[in-house]
Amino acid sequence: MNFLGGAMASDKTAVIEYLFNKNWDEATGTLRKSLMSLTDVSEAIRACNLADGKSRSDRNPANFLKDVVRSRSASSIWPKSVSERKFTGVQRTGKGDSFEFVPYKDEQKQAFPDGFRHGPSTKVFDMQTLSIPLASKALGRSDEAWLVQTAVKLGLVEQLLATVSTLNVSQVTHLQMNIKLRAAEIDSLYLLTMENESLVLATCEAKLQSERLIPDQITAQVKAAFDATDASMVVPMAMRAVKGIGVHVLQFQAVRREDAAQYENLVLEAEALYRLKPSVKGI
Repeated sequence: MNFLGGAMASDKTAVIEYLFNKNWDEATGTLRKSLMSLTDVSEAIRACNLADGKSRSDRNPANFLKDVVRSRSASSIWPKSVSERKFTGVQRTGKGDSFEFVPYKDEQKQAFPDGFRHGPSTKVFDMQTLSIPLASKALGRSDEAWLVQTAVKLGLVEQLLATVSTLNVSQVTHLQMNIKLRAAEIDSLYLLTMENESLVLATCEAKLQSERLIPDQITAQVKAAFDATDASMVVPMAMRAVKGIGVHVLQFQAVRREDAAQYENLVLEAEALYRLKPSVKGI
């Protein structure tokens, strides 16, 4: 069994609980160490294997938490004992780290809230797909790359910014897909032309319907965009496939460079569900 590639969720639950308990100071009610290194995770996997006789792989500790935090069932995978002490987890990449235990935010009720999904108040618009070649649609698949490619061809981000958003954008230019930076990966990057702004970028996170929209990923993208460019402002955005219907596009409150270091919380400003007509294979 490849533990990090497809093992049962309960296997990861045991390892997470082991690491938390190992570093928990019962006397003070605090963690002696919250940041788990690649070595910490690998050692914990081996310790749990010895304890329960399972054969989890310890070869890819960098992605240990990745599949957990993406899943809609992340809160049920997370150890109950850790949730009761009001700690969740955040993936940390680079510098030999794997993930970190972090306290719940104010009013947080579960380890991994599944927010920012479309609801009854979300505006729904029909979007034509006739401009996508039939040959291209025939190769449609259920993955993030195809979702982004479809959104770019149909101009979904442009449509939201032009008709729903309150931002005063005069031009949108798609720059690149799948940008891998040291601290984050940006699924799709746009250049926005706005009056009195020198350089404005829009980062866009893409998710499938079965996946959670992870706020920490989006805030990390914003900070990475500032680190890699001279942007004066970054507009965080996201899109999620809605199976059999279309694409839910979201735009969050813009962030200025001077506020980037303290940026933590997403504030939704505009959203729309684009109903694809005819439907597109894979979405």
